[in-house]
Amino acid sequence: MNDSLRSFLSQIFSSFEPGFLIFDSLSSKIEYADESCLSFLGYEKDIVTTLPLERIFSNPSELTGSTQNKISTKVILKDGSIQERVLNINRVTNPFQENEILYIVNFYNIIPFIPDNRDKESKETEIKLRNSEERLRTIFASMNNGIVMVDSEGIIQEIAPIFKFLLFQYIPLEKGDFIFSFLEEELRISFLETLQEVAQSLISKSKEFHYEILNVEYTFEVRFLPIRHYKELENILMLVFTDRSEAKRLDRQLIESMKFASIGEIAAGLAHEINNPLQSALLYLDDLIIAGEEDPVERKMILKKIESANLRIRDLVRSLLDLGRAESQTRDLVSPYYILVRSSELVEASCKKKGIIFNRHAGPNLPGIIVRWQEIEQVLINCVVNSINALSEMLPPRENPKIEIGIDLINLNKKDWVVFSIEDNGPGMSEDIIEKAFLPLFTTRREMQGTGLGLSISKKIINDHEGEINIKSKIGNGTKIEILLPAQVEKND
Repeated sequence: MNDSLRSFLSQIFSSFEPGFLIFDSLSSKIEYADESCLSFLGYEKDIVTTLPLERIFSNPSELTGSTQNKISTKVILKDGSIQERVLNINRVTNPFQENEILYIVNFYNIIPFIPDNRDKESKETEIKLRNSEERLRTIFASMNNGIVMVDSEGIIQEIAPIFKFLLFQYIPLEKGDFIFSFLEEELRISFLETLQEVAQSLISKSKEFHYEILNVEYTFEVRFLPIRHYKELENILMLVFTDRSEAKRLDRQLIESMKFASIGEIAAGLAHEINNPLQSALLYLDDLIIAGEEDPVERKMILKKIESANLRIRDLVRSLLDLGRAESQTRDLVSPYYILVRSSELVEASCKKKGIIFNRHAGPNLPGIIVRWQEIEQVLINCVVNSINALSEMLPPRENPKIEIGIDLINLNKKDWVVFSIEDNGPGMSEDIIEKAFLPLFTTRREMQGTGLGLSISKKIINDHEGEINIKSKIGNGTKIEILLPAQVEKND
């Protein structure tokens, strides 16, 4: 090998992992093998460069004839043993020899060579470190996340070289850039505040944002992870970006499934509730036909009753249609009382049909909540339907079965919360059942076609709204579910 070629090769050696050899396309002669490759094959350096390729590879044409960068082939060691090995093949044009291609063959997963002038313990330690590094490299290469190191002002310190992460393919980020520069101003400020809060508290947090790529909207999650020490720098955070679009789509499908399951549960009660005012309206029409125009006062009163019955039917149908409509993905400031009333209208009929007393209450001066209100309505309906099922399936039946749904304002851990509560006097639950209640697919109604999805999806919805859902229950003493959502209380200056 001439000096010019040796110099050229030395510049590209740093790009390859330990354990490689180089041969040329014209003579098929091995030009170079590093120490790790020599150790693996069992040859000395001056010997291996004299060997034909057939002495090392059982089928050299697999290397030169393949268009693949990665192949699996049989490798012949000095002791005559044969091993099946995965090879990575890179082709480089020799700038000092016309029409010559240099093949750089990297052996996967061979133990790196460590010089013998160190003690055995040091060599074993370095082998472990190299193997650990290789495992980490493999893990990072297979991750579909974007990882960025930033300071407390959001200035990028380092970016992990994971180029397949979708967002980073369309947003060029470099060291020294402001990490949230691609977001709109309101989100940019919000994410920077969260970053600085995590830097101060050293408690990790997560936030989500939507971003449009090629006219398709994606949902990304950012996890803010504080790092106490990083290259002698303080207040450094690791931001882990994750594409949550597919997970969100599956969540929406589950919510839709729960929604239509609830509609099925309350449909019979709603049909009964619609039938009552409809029958009343028909009777009033009969009275109107009989009364004619002889008594204007009576006629007006009958028309008012017909109007009232029709308005009741309209409101029930409208509520049912709203429940079946696709939810908005944006959150709005909504009155919790509005959600309570809408939910009550849909489930009260089912309670009446099954002889269950239904009450509702609301505390005074309730603040608004920023939510996707249809999802919260769905959670309330699901919880009431669970109570209806528990009461209607009790043996022996409960005397005076009742369900109460309400809203109150509480202050917990120096924070204001709106609390929705659903309480029944049904059979209650054991501690073991309570622990499992929110697990996906867990149900105590398997024989009655229970899916086990209702409470697990409800918990996911409430968690997504930065809230909490808790169950309080004892066997024989009924069940109370509390749903806490952050209240939007105006602060007096």
